[in-house]
Amino acid sequence: MLESEFAFAQRRLNETAATCSDGRLSFRILYWGMVWRHFDNPVHRHSFYEACYVLAGSGEYEDEGETFALRAGSQFLSLPGHWHQIRSREGLRLFFVAYEIAERESDPSSRIRYETALSHSGVPTAEDPENVAALLWRALFRQSENDSDERLCRLAGMLLSSFETVFGPRAKPESGEKAYARSSSQLIELAKRFIRDNLSRPLKLEDAASALHVSDRHLSRMFRKHGNVTFSDCLARERMAEAEKSLKTTVRSIKQIAEETGFQSVHYFTRVFTAWYGEPPAAYRKKHLQSFDNRP
Repeated sequence: MLESEFAFAQRRLNETAATCSDGRLSFRILYWGMVWRHFDNPVHRHSFYEACYVLAGSGEYEDEGETFALRAGSQFLSLPGHWHQIRSREGLRLFFVAYEIAERESDPSSRIRYETALSHSGVPTAEDPENVAALLWRALFRQSENDSDERLCRLAGMLLSSFETVFGPRAKPESGEKAYARSSSQLIELAKRFIRDNLSRPLKLEDAASALHVSDRHLSRMFRKHGNVTFSDCLARERMAEAEKSLKTTVRSIKQIAEETGFQSVHYFTRVFTAWYGEPPAAYRKKHLQSFDNRP
């Protein structure tokens, strides 16, 4: 297995398998990824599923405070909203996919069963190198070189569908910058999504770059290319947009809203919000709640 083969397989999958189905469920792929040597990334979370297969190396996966050993053949699944982190001293060779269920195109009862199975998963890892998902991961990698687009999509759909069995409650608890085919606009959308999923935490450019498996420099360059803004500009905009929305649509305290949008103090939050919207949060909320209440 060569690093160039990794690059080709990743590019091919992102180009041909952006959506897939097993006949019951349809999936929307956010990205396929392959990393030749993955070390540590920051503790973070997503609003989508992300599944990984370890081709080589060893390390640890932390999910909601629990730590699980990783080695060649390990699979692990990050659920939406779960805080998680990958750690490795020697570097992990990873094959991974981030995806969502396409609700309108999926059978409703199958979707509910799938989501329920994964949400009640006993453990987020699986170690059996011969289970159906492990075989499909390897087949997808091997076939990406010369199989038809249709067959690749079919294999991808079978892989994602198999997670219901591999990671669901029926599964026995187990022991123990190369985004070649990702467009720059897609990368920025994923970075914004990472920010929104992690607004309550202190965030840096390096955190988003690590989570998206690209270099800090590349991500910074893409922000300037799309909108001529910096990561910090985007972060501030997302924090303020969420704060404004919460002030207008919820009764949560200003202190709680400040914490949820990543501010360490109400005083600093008030200062920043006032600079953006021309009045303090309390006054802004009062005005908009009054205008809402006075509608005919």
